[in-house]
Amino acid sequence: GAATWIASGITIEEMQIALTMDTRRLGRHPTETQTLDICRRRTKLQSRIDEFTMVAATHLSEGLDIDDEIRDLHLDFMDDDSEDEGINGSDTESKPEAHGHRLRDLFYHEKTVIPLPSNFGVARCAELGVEHLIGQEIALREGQANDALQAIRMHLADKAVLFRTAVRPAKSQAKSTRAWTQVHSVEKVIQLNTMVYMKCWAQLGNLDAHGLLKKYLRMEKCHLKTTAAVADPNARGQRNATLPWFWSLEVQGDSVSSDWMNECTSVVIQIFRAEAQDTTVYRVHWLRTKALRD
Repeated sequence: GAATWIASGITIEEMQIALTMDTRRLGRHPTETQTLDICRRRTKLQSRIDEFTMVAATHLSEGLDIDDEIRDLHLDFMDDDSEDEGINGSDTESKPEAHGHRLRDLFYHEKTVIPLPSNFGVARCAELGVEHLIGQEIALREGQANDALQAIRMHLADKAVLFRTAVRPAKSQAKSTRAWTQVHSVEKVIQLNTMVYMKCWAQLGNLDAHGLLKKYLRMEKCHLKTTAAVADPNARGQRNATLPWFWSLEVQGDSVSSDWMNECTSVVIQIFRAEAQDTTVYRVHWLRTKALRD
């Protein structure tokens, strides 16, 4: 049905975001293997876009010329450099050059805007007689926002634990390198989910979902900093520390059903990661911020 079609379009947008971010990280001189991987992913993406566009004809007005509606995808990147201590950075990737490698200079399908109601806007949907699709996409976008925020919070807590259990205790260059590799890996996941959330937030605006925009606020770069309050909620001087808005937001029933909100009764130890400590950081962080808000 229409909901499945819209959901597939949202998935395509997430694929476009991931591919765009990976292309930005290649630098001016990617290897042959990296170039082939990008080309392979672009071919797969093109196949998904073609399939989505073909089905679009059954859900949109017959008089719609999809080619006339297509434009370039716009994304607001939050490039950021980790500080020397690493505790406050959200990403360590360098910004691309204005005239970089030819992979960025030509037209590619990760920049194509697909025919979703949010890309047409409310007024255009009314002209096409497809207002019924707006409510369906808003519901799916709300779920997408919840998923992205949940992933951001989990990985911010994970990053804080990595600093306490791997980065700071590292006494050798080898251990430090391995620890920072893990941190950078987590940072990339945080940035990806942040970009997905920002795109979702923009699309909710295009759909005039003003009620949800009071709940889901704009994400700023400063919101993604891993502060000492995350790493050690009980540390001195943290009592009146304020935390970003999304820590007090109930996502996916956190307050009653989420496994992340349960006290850990057994310690699960993995290499360079402490799941029990990760759970405690998330739980205390959420409860303390919600208490300050209430």
